[in-house]
Amino acid sequence: MEREAVVRPPLFFLFETYSEPNIKINDMKRRTLLIMAALASLFAVPAAIAQTPAGSSPGLVVAASQTAAQLPSSASKFIDRHFKGVGILKCERYFAKGKYEVELANGVDIEFDNSGKVTEIDAPDRATLAASVVKEVVPAKTFKHLEDNGLASKVETVEFKRGKFYEVELAIPSPDTYIFDINGNFIIIDD
Repeated sequence: MEREAVVRPPLFFLFETYSEPNIKINDMKRRTLLIMAALASLFAVPAAIAQTPAGSSPGLVVAASQTAAQLPSSASKFIDRHFKGVGILKCERYFAKGKYEVELANGVDIEFDNSGKVTEIDAPDRATLAASVVKEVVPAKTFKHLEDNGLASKVETVEFKRGKFYEVELAIPSPDTYIFDINGNFIIIDD
């Protein structure tokens, strides 16, 4: 005769009593075992995370807070040169994007690539960047164009877009965005 198949849920042995002598578990022992297993897993995960050795990878990390000392040297030198004495509020590294984001106490936000080159710098609201900062961040031709048109001291944001062009936002009435190629040649005024 054929026997009918019995479908059992996962961990069925915790909830059923067997007639075989070696597998008998009474109800109280099963419940206690289940509660202990739950508590053990509850405390084991945080303990394992806390015991990850310094300098080792805890797994996939997308971003992490950094100290100013962990920035690439050229990024640290840029901050020291142009923002001496200004505190760093936040410094984060985005591993997947290959960049560092730094927020200064005066409201300036700076993004650096992994080599420490400025890829974006943004002045706080209703403020502009110093001409010396702009001069160092953009190509010489771009700075000359801005200076010749009286705009070098009116720059709010400089962003190096997709490695192909510079976008310079100015503190002037619209149109307020000037776009330059990577060689510093003026391309267009955007709104």
